[in-house]
Amino acid sequence: MFLWAPMRMWSIPLKCTSCKRKMHHSGIYTKVREVIDVDSRYYLVGGDYPRCSKCMIPVCPWSSEILQQLDPSHRNKFTTQQALDRKCVTMLRPRTVGNSSSYSQQVLQEVHSEEWARRTIDYLTDCEVHKKSCVLTQSEPVYQQPPTFSRLPLAQWFETVHTNEVLGHLEELKGVITSTYGRILKLDSTKKITKKLAGGIENTATWMSNIGNELGQVLNSVLTTGEGAGLDDLCQGVVRRYRDAGESPVLTWFRPWTFTVRLDVFHFMRRFTNGLTTEHHPLYGTFCSKLSSFIFKWDKADIEKLQQAKRAELVKKHPGHNPTHSQVLASITSSELAKHCRRKT
Repeated sequence: MFLWAPMRMWSIPLKCTSCKRKMHHSGIYTKVREVIDVDSRYYLVGGDYPRCSKCMIPVCPWSSEILQQLDPSHRNKFTTQQALDRKCVTMLRPRTVGNSSSYSQQVLQEVHSEEWARRTIDYLTDCEVHKKSCVLTQSEPVYQQPPTFSRLPLAQWFETVHTNEVLGHLEELKGVITSTYGRILKLDSTKKITKKLAGGIENTATWMSNIGNELGQVLNSVLTTGEGAGLDDLCQGVVRRYRDAGESPVLTWFRPWTFTVRLDVFHFMRRFTNGLTTEHHPLYGTFCSKLSSFIFKWDKADIEKLQQAKRAELVKKHPGHNPTHSQVLASITSSELAKHCRRKT
């Protein structure tokens, strides 16, 4: 029921992580590694046992410090300490609704049980055929019982495998995050994120400060115990990122940049809403909506093109009917307006 696959890494030069000396072959790794596949299990045997030539410390051939030294082609063939096949690890990546580690564990266990039942039936059928053939020799054959079904590890084990897989791509993830830039930087702080902290880090931070660009992408974030603390390091980190990337883009925080400081529209509107007693005032939403309409101006050319497209859509949907201008405007939703039309202050 199992696939036996040898693992050889002796042709690849390895170094000790402690003394940086070259590691040498010291025999065959005595332990057999069981790996969970999509529908069955297989074993990795015959792995080279690398040992440092100076400190004489042997290292497990499939440990993370060994796999990190391999080239991408060889590294992608093996997993780390958690023995789960690459195909199963891929199934854990999509974090959609209903696709959790518990769901993946249940699906794999169901597939394993069906495969175990199929192979057990094949074994018992072969025993029956062999037993009938032994009638001619008048011998009583003895058969071993089929192996019992081995259950898969718990969902927490699958979650650990997924976490280790993500940590293995930590440098790539950092590269993707820190390669985000922009021409307009926005700095703001909030308390809402810190209120969602749970577990051991609960109540350890009171403010979260973010730096974003004009596209709504977050460039850097920092959690602090008070408002304004740690902002200098936060801003200088963004400055170093721009300098190292060769990007040319408020206050002394962003030294030595020259800049123009402007108030965000949201905070500009909050200057007016301070005259209200509370945000739950029945006229608060109406007031902010009307105020926003006076601050922002939609592009006339984009509005005309959207009206033409909406009119053509209504004519196609209701043949023979010529919609009026008011009907066309009423059919345009706010999401369509924000998606297809530009606006300026």
